[in-house]
Amino acid sequence: MITTIVILVLLAAGAGYVGVIGRVVVPPGHVGIVRRRFGPSDPVFRRVTPYDKRGLQARVLPTNGSSWLVPGLYTVEIVPRVDIPEGRIGVVTAVEGRSRPAGQPLARQVECDNFQDGPGFLLGGGEQGRQANTLAGGQSYYINTMLFTVETEPRTYVPPGTVGVVEARAGGIRPPHRPFGRHVECNSFQDGHAFLSGGGEQGRQLAILGGGAYYDINPALFKVTTVANVRESRDGLTVESLQEIAIPIGATGVVVTLDGAEPPRDGAAETVAPRVEGHGSFRLPWVFLAAGGRRGVQQETLGEGAVCALNPWFVRVMLIPTRLLILEWTKKTGAEAQRNYDAELEQITVTIQGHRVNVEMKQSLQIPEKAAPVLVSQFGGTTSGIGGLSHNPAPVQRFVERVLGATVESYFSEIAAAATIQEFLSRYAETRTDLTAQVRNALLVWGVEAKGTTLGEFQPEDASMNEAMKREFLAEMNNRFLMAKLEGAGTADEIDEIESRKDRRRVAMQLEAELQAEIDALGPENAAVIRIVREFAQFQVPEYIGGGDMAGLVQALPMANMRDILGRLRELRSDHQVGRGTAAPMLDQKAGFQGEAEEAASE
Repeated sequence: MITTIVILVLLAAGAGYVGVIGRVVVPPGHVGIVRRRFGPSDPVFRRVTPYDKRGLQARVLPTNGSSWLVPGLYTVEIVPRVDIPEGRIGVVTAVEGRSRPAGQPLARQVECDNFQDGPGFLLGGGEQGRQANTLAGGQSYYINTMLFTVETEPRTYVPPGTVGVVEARAGGIRPPHRPFGRHVECNSFQDGHAFLSGGGEQGRQLAILGGGAYYDINPALFKVTTVANVRESRDGLTVESLQEIAIPIGATGVVVTLDGAEPPRDGAAETVAPRVEGHGSFRLPWVFLAAGGRRGVQQETLGEGAVCALNPWFVRVMLIPTRLLILEWTKKTGAEAQRNYDAELEQITVTIQGHRVNVEMKQSLQIPEKAAPVLVSQFGGTTSGIGGLSHNPAPVQRFVERVLGATVESYFSEIAAAATIQEFLSRYAETRTDLTAQVRNALLVWGVEAKGTTLGEFQPEDASMNEAMKREFLAEMNNRFLMAKLEGAGTADEIDEIESRKDRRRVAMQLEAELQAEIDALGPENAAVIRIVREFAQFQVPEYIGGGDMAGLVQALPMANMRDILGRLRELRSDHQVGRGTAAPMLDQKAGFQGEAEEAASE
């Protein structure tokens, strides 16, 4: 009995001891990694086993609790939990699991509670190597660090006003004719499993990352190029090409797509691709491609003031001015002048009869928004394979040179061949009118509006011709002065004649008024007599008469002439009364006597 009791006590003491030494307590913020020392090995999982075989166990002991393990059979290593700081992500690599298929650089996702369930990962078909999914920052994870290694990487940040472009390092192989991988919805490339399981392909992606945001993107799966690391890029991207497309006021954005359906090669076909709906001003290039969008210059443009986040691998935007342009034919100097739209317009020089004459000219024009794509299509732009916003003035420069410049040059060549110096100078105003019409018609073919043509002063290169023109000018000015003077003299004569007629009318009206007053006051007969007497009073009478014939003297005296005049006056009166009758109104009688008096006075 005593022996039995002792044995039981020893057994209880031993059990207690075993219980004490087999108890494992994991402190807060740590996990316990278990290793089994004895037993059969796992034939499948040789490094980490989920089956309680000899070696490292996939399971871990939880934190802030106690566990009991058979003493001597298991050992436990206490390690810190995995903390992912804010602004970073955790990239996970599994050291145990199934082998990945050939050509698959990243392991597929397995549901395992963010890699905290080691046995679930292995039993669920987890694969060795880099994992597609990542651990979010600002959190802690109780992970078996013998099964998974975790490296932290900074989150991907795209500054405001810029875009990020993405290349997939894993996925299917895209066909050679497609420069972009198939578009797969994957939460802006933050869900690597969705990208791979959805058929994502390696290489450049159509979707971009918008500015002003952070992204949890696995750098092992995706390479992201932003303005922060673009200088390391070897595909021609620049800081400028990663900027958002902003169309300034007074311009339009002509869109050139770098991918799409093959344009027709028929020479009579359109040079500008037709409009495609639903792609949000080229923000959704996969929609554009699915709808049959064509590669090249697009009919749809980006209006002034538009701001678009576009993929520079897919779209190039050419800025074409729609504001009023004033172009000058002058000598251009300096690098900045070569970027002007009139850089190719040299000073106009006309050779007439062996004399060279320089002509100053300005032309104002305006390119409507709907005409801009045709100009880009016909006169080209940048040859770079990278898109983004292009400030290249080449399309407008070439249009100005080959259409406007050629029209002006041809016009002056024609008039120079058919005119003399004198004709050229005399028809200078007519030249401007004709040139304006020709320029307007030439621009109208391209849908461009001519606003004004200005011909300035012309300057002969020959100094002797300049002197001859000065002499001709002075002679012409003198001739104009004389002609103006002659015209002025003729005008003065006309004015004098008009003034003389006015004076005569005024005197006649005054005499008529006086005669009428006398007739009204004295009667017609008396008025006539008085008028006659006045006239005789003005006769010239000789002051001295000596010797000679007395008959001549009598004839020289006014009385004889007066007697004759009075006799004629009586005859006129008698004839007047017989013709009109005795009952004629007094007004007619007065008028008759007035006429007789005037006739007598005139005689």
